[in-house]
Amino acid sequence: MTAERVFTVAQKEFTDQITGWRFLVILALFLAIALVGTYSGVVSYERELDRYSEQLAAMDNQNDGPAGMMPAKPPVEGVYSSMFLTLISYGGLLAIAVGSGLVSGEKESRSLKSLLSHPVYRDEVINGKALGGVALLVLVVGSVLAISTALLLVFSIVPAPGDLWMILTYAGVILLFLVTFFSIALALSTLCRESGSALLLSVVVFILLVFLAPYATTHIGMAFMTEEPDPAAYGGDISSEEFQAAITAYYGQFDLIQSIGNLASPQMATNALIQGISNAPSSGATLEDTLGEIWSSVVALILYPTVFFAVAYTRFMRMDIR
Repeated sequence: MTAERVFTVAQKEFTDQITGWRFLVILALFLAIALVGTYSGVVSYERELDRYSEQLAAMDNQNDGPAGMMPAKPPVEGVYSSMFLTLISYGGLLAIAVGSGLVSGEKESRSLKSLLSHPVYRDEVINGKALGGVALLVLVVGSVLAISTALLLVFSIVPAPGDLWMILTYAGVILLFLVTFFSIALALSTLCRESGSALLLSVVVFILLVFLAPYATTHIGMAFMTEEPDPAAYGGDISSEEFQAAITAYYGQFDLIQSIGNLASPQMATNALIQGISNAPSSGATLEDTLGEIWSSVVALILYPTVFFAVAYTRFMRMDIR
């Protein structure tokens, strides 16, 4: 395998996708969802900004008010957080549409057999197709950022330089989320003979991971939870070490259920990751505390693409192209 041929296949895949009608429809849907999410975020931001102005005005009327009560101005990155959280709801299906026909579709049209008749190895083809699809998703996420920023400028809202790293972090998280479902669709595209079957199975997996997995993990986890400690059992002393240890263990069960849910559902993992990153500056949490809360989300968004890309690679290397 040579990098040059991998990039050649990726370039061909990227060009074929970007000039097709499917990509234009997907991009239009992404941008429409982004605009809805951005507008919702702008409305929320302006509401918080009005509340911030009222708090400042109230402080001006209190000459002896303590300096420590100075309210914090709402960050602009919250608008992007709202937009990306809206995008999560439907972005997985759009990523599936990108990857569902990459292999099975070409096999149906017999263009895959023609491609493999050229001096190119199978691993270069599947890696190039995956790389081209990921590059397409990068373009989509970049377009979403551009259109959202343009809408903010229309409302005279300018992101501060300090918000830039948060915005780029959100974009990276969303990209991992999209790559997750793209990799699922790519794997099923290698396992199915027809692109329609690959698309249908990908949607079924999407429903299982987005709707069924969170419901199942939450309800099963709640069923196995121990009861909340009764202060009467500790002599009514809620400040005792025994009671505090028991109540800490009780609420730790919720964190465990949340972590299992994040591992079972990429959507839950992405939501938790964005909210954890968004709340970190205002909560004053240390980096260690933040990583302790989002570790399961990070693991899920790395594990899913890795596993399904491995499945796609293994299956494609053994596929009968006839």
